[in-house]
Amino acid sequence: MGGAQDGLFAATGLTQVASVADLGGGALAQVIAAHDRWDCDITLIDMGANGSWSGLRSDWVAPYLAALEAAGVDPGRVRVVTASAELRAVDLLLNLAGWGDRHKIKHLNEVLETALHADSRMVLDIRHGTGSFPFLKDFGETEIVAELSPRDGKSVRRVVFTPNAPAPVADDGWAAIAQGLAGPDGFYRENEGHSFLYIPRSKKVLVVTFDNLDIAMNKRDDRRPWGFAFIEKQGWSMLGVMAGGWTWYRTPWVATEFDRLAAEGFFAQFDRVVFYGASMGGYAACAFSGACPGADVVAISPQSTVDKTVVPWETRYKTVWGADFSGKYGDAAQVSGAARRIALLYDPYEPLDAQHAARFQGANVMKLRAPLLGHRLGSSLSQMGILSPIILGALDGTLTEATFYRRLRARKDFARYQRELFERAVAKGHKRLARRLGEWVLKRGDNRAIRQGLAKL
Repeated sequence: MGGAQDGLFAATGLTQVASVADLGGGALAQVIAAHDRWDCDITLIDMGANGSWSGLRSDWVAPYLAALEAAGVDPGRVRVVTASAELRAVDLLLNLAGWGDRHKIKHLNEVLETALHADSRMVLDIRHGTGSFPFLKDFGETEIVAELSPRDGKSVRRVVFTPNAPAPVADDGWAAIAQGLAGPDGFYRENEGHSFLYIPRSKKVLVVTFDNLDIAMNKRDDRRPWGFAFIEKQGWSMLGVMAGGWTWYRTPWVATEFDRLAAEGFFAQFDRVVFYGASMGGYAACAFSGACPGADVVAISPQSTVDKTVVPWETRYKTVWGADFSGKYGDAAQVSGAARRIALLYDPYEPLDAQHAARFQGANVMKLRAPLLGHRLGSSLSQMGILSPIILGALDGTLTEATFYRRLRARKDFARYQRELFERAVAKGHKRLARRLGEWVLKRGDNRAIRQGLAKL
């Protein structure tokens, strides 16, 4: 269902957006379009022109929220930030007619450091003579995507900004939390911005998880590793591997640590070992399962590698293109051949994810296709209420293809799936089919995107 913002979104290079933010309130139309396109969460950043924070909502916020609600956006999907401590990283940050144009770019410093992660994009307007391009050069790369109408006699350009990859970092707060979780019988080790946390429980099952420190510390209220509460509830032991950035765990210390654990017989003390992760963590789960031949793997939307000589078609994750993916833990599609079973969940309609999945060709691979749920399909499954039973079955070894696809039927009532199906029918010229589908959906409940799409047919 094309729109006026399609060109702008295409220019960002983003294919999936889970969170969008409007800095200053100048991008209402773009935010609504992003929400319609990706069903993403919305953040309104209410910062003063001079970079100050009042803690109170400005006059533009209330009508903006009303416009979002009128457009069918659930108010529960919208956050309003009025203090710097409330800033969280988002996938797409919109800064239109704001800092770099009407306001001084130097006041953007805190937002750049806090509201963007390595794969974020910021779209901003830059007016000639503001010094914005030299300022942003220290933080990342800029690309001019459009020429706008001049302001005050000076040219204005719309620009896509890609932040530099952050160096791996440690976090003293995480170290204290991890040491407490490990207790007297576990362990916590860190080096080169990465860490291993072992929490001993049952000897029957060990789940090895992979996570990003920034997400664990800044995006989760409990500040716990990926899968922590779920694994704890089952009484299983846990080895949480944490990366202090978007590194794909490609530091020598991580590989050395897995070698050491294997040589010491750490994995051998458990009846079952399962490696579990999503996206970057999914890559790591497959790759480092090589340290424990015979283990199970549960990987959601994993990359097989980000070595450009092996996967030249991979256009995402520029932050790690220069990393070394050689060595025995480098190519996850090959290393994971020693696993007992790999449950690989992915969306076959996400071209890059599908190409990575195709590289996993072993007889031990159970490919579980989740059509039209996107790269972040774990979030989609969670919203549908079926993630927990699927992952539980995958981790305890009872999940079958039949069980997975039976649970996946719930997608028929999932708004994102309905919208994607409708849009594909329209794009392929199947208007009668799209109309029938749209009418069927609207009889069961409201779907704003489909309702608007039907009106255009």
